[in-house]
Parts: sequence; C-alpha cells; structure tokens
Amino acid sequence: MMAVFKMQDGMGRALVEFFQSSDGLAVTRAYKGCLQFDVLTESADPDTVRIYEKWESKEAWDNYIQFREQSGAMDFLKSMLADAPVFTPCVVIG
Repeated sequence: MMAVFKMQDGMGRALVEFFQSSDGLAVTRAYKGCLQFDVLTESADPDTVRIYEKWESKEAWDNYIQFREQSGAMDFLKSMLADAPVFTPCVVIG
C-alpha cells in the first residue's frame, strides 16, 4: 500500500512528530500483520507525506485502520489534512 497525505501548510512536521512519538511507528510496526511501514517526506515539499506499507493481508490492513480510527489517531490526522488522503494498493515486483 502506498499512501499520500497532503497536509495543510506547516503540518507535515506535526505528522512526522506523531510517527516519531511512542504512539506512532513503534505501535504500527508492532501491529499484527504489519511487515513494513516507512514514512517519507518530500525534500521540496515537507507537507506532502508518503507512507509505504506492507501487510500480511488486506484484512490485517483493514484491522489496523479500524484500530487507528478507534484510537482517535485518524481524527488527529484528518484535522491537519489539506486534501483527502490517497491510498493505492501496490504489488512489489522486484
């Protein structure tokens, strides 16, 4: 899965700080079914945040999203977005 988050001006840093917090990447990477979860920012546009995710299954990813929605993390994220996030299922070919 590739996700792209276009944040409001200056909010990309807040999202990165969330992922660096104790409730961020460590929780996600330890979540059942998570194989890889990398957060990337663009050098020229730090308010565009990309996430590369690998999950054991679509069901594992769906469970994770539900967990984040129930925890309030998604509301926090949505409050900083400039546009709706874009989630694209991908297949690794090499």
